[in-house]
Amino acid sequence: MDRWVVLTKVIGEPQARLLAGFLEGEGIRVRFRTHVPPSLYPVTVDGLAEVQLLVPREDLPRAQEALAAFHRGSQSDLPSSPASE
Repeated sequence: MDRWVVLTKVIGEPQARLLAGFLEGEGIRVRFRTHVPPSLYPVTVDGLAEVQLLVPREDLPRAQEALAAFHRGSQSDLPSSPASE
């Protein structure tokens, strides 16, 4: 039986789904844990919209590497600052 552990925490379901899609593309299963039921009007006050991404314990090292690569890739997509003239 799988034991699920927290990989990371994000604010909001859209961000959680984005990361989950990336991880699932890497072959890593993902579950969500949140303490707020889904709503038409998401609440983001005081961490109420926090979503924990969980992965199977045996996949945690690979998931951490994939998450780090995701963040490195998203930072390299940012526009660079203009050169001083």
